[in-house]
Amino acid sequence: MLDVESAQYVVFRLGKEEYGFDVSVVREINNMKEVAKVHRSASHIEGVINLRGKLLTVVNLRKRFGMEPNPATEGNQKIVVVDAADAPVGFLVDEVMEVARFPKESIEKAPPYVASGIEAQYVLGIAKHEDRLITLIDPLKVLELSCDVEDGSGGS
Repeated sequence: MLDVESAQYVVFRLGKEEYGFDVSVVREINNMKEVAKVHRSASHIEGVINLRGKLLTVVNLRKRFGMEPNPATEGNQKIVVVDAADAPVGFLVDEVMEVARFPKESIEKAPPYVASGIEAQYVLGIAKHEDRLITLIDPLKVLELSCDVEDGSGGS
């Protein structure tokens, strides 16, 4: 029986912060592989990998969120693959923690001073899970907004 009173999320870490993607958009989770750099790509695009004969674009979430690199996690990172509109995309994260089920009442809207500006568009809420706070984000919105930022499209 489907439980509509809760939702499942893939919980991952970037530094000390924990984030979650809705499990319904996650296709798979892979170990970090050799990434081929793509000349003149956006700064947060790590490059592409060959995933079972298909090219997969890898977005570095640390760079996308303006975080400093963490040498301690290099080589142990994971790639969370999500189904985007055109093709699957991989998000490079420090560590995948778990797949967790959050009751709807444990998820609150992010306070306005936390999710302001462009970030407000991809922050879905904050889940209270055990003693932790997990920021729930929409990976497809992160991709859309990444394109807007790199295009410099500002409505001219």
